[in-house]
Amino acid sequence: MKQFKILVAEAWNRIAEKAWFQSALTYFRNKDVLVFLFFLFISTSFWFFNALRHDYVTDFSFSVRLTNVPDHLVLLDSDTKEVTIKVRSSGYSLLRQYLSNSFVPVNYDVSQLRRSPVSGKAYLLAREQFRGIKEQLLVGVELLSLTPDTVFISLDEKKEKKVPVVLDGNVEFQKQYALAGSIMCQPESVSVSGPQSIVDTIVGVQTVFQTFGALSDTLVREIDLLSVDGVSFSDSKVKVTIPVEPFSEKTFTVPLEVAGLPDSLRLKTFPPEITVTLRAGLSRFESIEASEFRAEVDAAPLVAVPSGSRPPRLRVRLTNKPNEVQSIDFSPLYVEYILERRR
Repeated sequence: MKQFKILVAEAWNRIAEKAWFQSALTYFRNKDVLVFLFFLFISTSFWFFNALRHDYVTDFSFSVRLTNVPDHLVLLDSDTKEVTIKVRSSGYSLLRQYLSNSFVPVNYDVSQLRRSPVSGKAYLLAREQFRGIKEQLLVGVELLSLTPDTVFISLDEKKEKKVPVVLDGNVEFQKQYALAGSIMCQPESVSVSGPQSIVDTIVGVQTVFQTFGALSDTLVREIDLLSVDGVSFSDSKVKVTIPVEPFSEKTFTVPLEVAGLPDSLRLKTFPPEITVTLRAGLSRFESIEASEFRAEVDAAPLVAVPSGSRPPRLRVRLTNKPNEVQSIDFSPLYVEYILERRR
């Protein structure tokens, strides 16, 4: 700051040394010039105030404010954002009107709207708003005309419904940690209210995108909901709970079952069982049993084709598995087989 002041002082000194600056300073120090400027100001002021006594016609532009919107309707938009009124009055009144009402919107009463039989669009006629606009003008200001003559309005039925909250984000865990259940949002659902055409398309409300990295313990956090234009929510935030716990691995041997085989045939697989390796949180780990798994091969395609066209191996499918298991691997993925008739 001190250096800046020094630079300003140096610049001022350089200007003060200029010949043209010294001449201008000497000129304005002359008493005759000051007297001339004083009387010029006085005469201009008299001329201005005298001119204000005459009547003038001028225009004022005001923003449109729509009032008395019915409770069952929602205002979408108005094609007219601004109206221009032509008024006549003395200069004094027009000046006061400008200073007092330059930022006051013109009120349009939506309860008086009509609908076009052709387009079905709602509209308000200027002549029906003439009296209301005139009441907003100061005494002595005459309202001559209003432009545009018609204000078109877009309305829709108001609708409200409940939709679920959807967490939008990435969840990552530290090594040896995993999700210990379902991610919970409180509240689980929110009420959305707004134009029917928009509300009907909403199937869920997303949270603002979040990244949850390197979690090693249960996380509880408040997150904002992602706003939707023209729609209001019963809640603006939700409390998100991400349960986290350590996990461990467990291995089972699960017998292979055969599906799609008629009673007249018998199929043997090699090997006759698969090995399943899973990862699960410690709270669920001890309760998981091999009986919760079901593995099978589909033999139906073998019956429909000649023996020479049969594949050499069958793919293994895991058709049943317990919930709340983080990951499951099994082997082998394919097994060899022997198909024979029963005696």
